[in-house]
Amino acid sequence: MESTLLPNIVGYLSSIDPFDRLEKQEQNALAAAIDILYLKQGKRLADEQIVGQGLYIVRTGAVEQYHTDGTLRARLADGDLFGFSQLYRSGECDYSLVALENALLYRIPKQVLLKLMQDNPAVRHHFSSKESVRLAHSSVKWAGEEMLYLKKVKEVMNRSVAKVHPHTSVQEAAQIMVDKHRSSAMVMDGDKLLGVVTDRDMTKRVIAKGLALHAPVSQIMTQHPQTIQSDALLLTAMEMMMLHNVRSLPVMEGGQIAGVLTATSLTEKSQVHAVFLISRIYRQESLTELVSMVPQRQAVFDALLSVNASPAIIQHMMTLIADAFNKRLLQLAERELGPAPMNYAWFVAGSQARQEMHLNSDQDNGIILAREANDEEQAYFQQLAQWVCHGLDTCGYALCPGEMMASNARWCVSLDQWQRNFRQWVVLPEPQALLDISVFLDIRFLYGAQGLVDKLHQTLTSCVRGNQRFLSTMVANSLRVSPPLGMFRQFVLTKDGDNRQVLNIKQQAVSLVVELARIYALTACSLVPETSKRLEFAAEHGVISHASQQELQAALNFINQVRLHHQGEQVKRGKSLNNQIAPGEFTAFERNHLKDAFRIIARYQEAAKQRYQAGGRLR
Repeated sequence: MESTLLPNIVGYLSSIDPFDRLEKQEQNALAAAIDILYLKQGKRLADEQIVGQGLYIVRTGAVEQYHTDGTLRARLADGDLFGFSQLYRSGECDYSLVALENALLYRIPKQVLLKLMQDNPAVRHHFSSKESVRLAHSSVKWAGEEMLYLKKVKEVMNRSVAKVHPHTSVQEAAQIMVDKHRSSAMVMDGDKLLGVVTDRDMTKRVIAKGLALHAPVSQIMTQHPQTIQSDALLLTAMEMMMLHNVRSLPVMEGGQIAGVLTATSLTEKSQVHAVFLISRIYRQESLTELVSMVPQRQAVFDALLSVNASPAIIQHMMTLIADAFNKRLLQLAERELGPAPMNYAWFVAGSQARQEMHLNSDQDNGIILAREANDEEQAYFQQLAQWVCHGLDTCGYALCPGEMMASNARWCVSLDQWQRNFRQWVVLPEPQALLDISVFLDIRFLYGAQGLVDKLHQTLTSCVRGNQRFLSTMVANSLRVSPPLGMFRQFVLTKDGDNRQVLNIKQQAVSLVVELARIYALTACSLVPETSKRLEFAAEHGVISHASQQELQAALNFINQVRLHHQGEQVKRGKSLNNQIAPGEFTAFERNHLKDAFRIIARYQEAAKQRYQAGGRLR
């Protein structure tokens, strides 16, 4: 090969998965070993040039593969690979290959490819025969924030703890905190933790109220504080801080205080101040002030994306931030309207319930009332729901187009009415009922009386348990949309508002895995809302195998990775966020691995169709 061609070939290889993961020296050596072939339009590539010869890359042009019966097998273009399936064969090829238009082909000789696979795990995993293995090794290396969140609490906590007796004076407790350089002190009775006092308690409960400095610290401490075990993940600790709006957690080890974890220590170690943002959200005193926090939500998203945090981490953090906005709006609404006239529960549904939110998520929610409301009580809750839902919209969580919100009087009713709704939906799963229940099967308590949500879950579990007819109907409904792969193994596209051919990554990909996981979990009588936990629960209870769980999880991870990256690019370009991706916006890497993900989904859709007609375990 002429040396003048090498830079061009090296440059091209560096854009093709998996060769873009090779070291520069390896790319140079590979480029030097490549054979270049030119195939004129209408000409066939001879079998002996494919079988056992190596791996082909379509550099320019397009080719078509045909089965031995003459039917089309695949259409391939720039960046697509072929020949690997024939690497270990001899004799005739499984397919014929003809140039659809003039095509320039690169061929990596068999021995060169085998040596690459032996020496380089990325190349070896790419050519694995299982889509899930390829997907598992296709994702970016998650580091930085990801590694922090997956550490254990004991790796980050401070073991220097300020401890005081309940009879210790406020002034003495403050001095101990200063001496220990701590922002909080544990109030102990021997080895028993009675409470926690913080520097903020000193400000709000002592100075602001003029409390005597010699008063015992037990008067200002927070009793029965939230604690966390030392071997828990930092992600769990962050969620607890956000959920309970606290900035420090006593860390327990063997029933004893082992240290303290503070929000300050987390933000010092993290570029993403999600804990700090949520703490600020709870301190805002009006809707206007809450709106001023919205840009920081995007900053958290951008920062997580920039450090290659996993899709699950990004979605979890975005959900926790949404929860904080929602709860603070409820608190402000109650302050504005007065105390609620009865117990109620505010729940979230859809992606927020599943903890799978992103920048473009809208809102789905509802209210469960403890009993039937009279006109005056109903008016109160409608005002509250309108205030909160429109407040969420102002804060960037769009109103649900289908009005699956508490502001819709249908979804602000008593527990008895909710129970009647679910029984009717399960017994008579008409089209509208299927739409309603598909939203409200994914609910999570957020605010108020949690027992009301628990009772609704109990009703739903009893309705669904052993109800094969309902599950079969759910499966049939979910199969109305198939993964977007056509007979050419290219994407089947829809049209957007501008009549462009696009892939709707939510409807044609994400939702398909979500629906499968929901059905598996219902089969196991679980109402846990998170998709990953549903797959895990279904595997643990024998509804699907652990291999099936891993395959579907790998597919979902990669699809979400592409979706979030697409949103990040839209933000950078100042475009409005949506789920439509034009095919030209996919890299060859994304296109090839999305095909793997779609093949996995298609396989499990077909298995679900068969299983829920005939019974048995899905493998």
